[in-house]
Amino acid sequence: MADLINKRKIEHINIVQNKNVEPLKNIFDKYSLPYSALPELDLAKIDTSSKFLEKDISMPLMISSMTGGPDLAGDINKNLAIAAQKMKVPLALGSMRVVLKYPETMKSFQVKDLCKDIPLIGNIGLVQLNYGIGIDEIQKIIDETKIDALFFHVNHMQEAIQPEGDVNFEGLLDKLALIIKKINIPVLIKEVGAGIDKASAQKFYDIGIRNVDVAGLGGTSWTSVEAHRREDDLGFLFEHVGIPTDKSLAECSEIEGLSLIAGGGIRSGMDVVKSLMLGASLAGMAKPLLIPALENPEECIKYLEMVQHQIKIAMFAMGAKSIDEVKQKVLI
Repeated sequence: MADLINKRKIEHINIVQNKNVEPLKNIFDKYSLPYSALPELDLAKIDTSSKFLEKDISMPLMISSMTGGPDLAGDINKNLAIAAQKMKVPLALGSMRVVLKYPETMKSFQVKDLCKDIPLIGNIGLVQLNYGIGIDEIQKIIDETKIDALFFHVNHMQEAIQPEGDVNFEGLLDKLALIIKKINIPVLIKEVGAGIDKASAQKFYDIGIRNVDVAGLGGTSWTSVEAHRREDDLGFLFEHVGIPTDKSLAECSEIEGLSLIAGGGIRSGMDVVKSLMLGASLAGMAKPLLIPALENPEECIKYLEMVQHQIKIAMFAMGAKSIDEVKQKVLI
């Protein structure tokens, strides 16, 4: 594998782990749960189960995209895959463009055998449709990784700040519309920390997209990550540009039939529950699982068990015995 790609992936991991890459924090803290003094429930019987991509999952939580490519990334993905299978939650992989130029990195994404019963979602930058990636390359990735669905991430701010970024975002919607018709797995859209506005979400919906991860301001911003890789201050000037996760959820939830994933600032089971009441179908979490994923699957499982318990207690607090009942509640 080329030293440049490996270096960038390792830099990304180290920056997310050690630098401040969350320009807007505590997105969900301004909301309160609708408290019930008499829930009439047994905590042990509260059901956090849900569905995603027509598969049963244990709770409305997805392990969001982190990395792929270098050896370290392969270990991270393996640990997350084992934990995802154990906990019955979906797993999204990091950007997979690298495998087309450096086929030896494919192994870091080949984890489906470790998580056979849950949705495994691949990930490619939408802009790469303007840089030589087409249906043949995408089908090769699908065939060799056995992913159940594919994210195209939209990240023009990250690419603009990244020193070696790809910035031709012209004509991508039409190209995506053609791709959707040619592959036989669901295609999803995600942002990378700057949020998705209603008008853009509507355009994606109109060409057949039914699942969007808003990934708004509030969590890890990849504009901020790339800012730390520059020798100037350009990236920090733009790290607050975008839409907060809660606002993006509120806007995009007005589009009937569009299922939303609440990425961006999910840091606890409480945040998961709050995001459901703001219009999400499930929430995505990445950064909190990075350190456990650098350790072993057991640490990842332990963390996910804690989040599930937090979800149950939040539901207990407001008297909701199922995820469907949570979605009927109104945040304060």
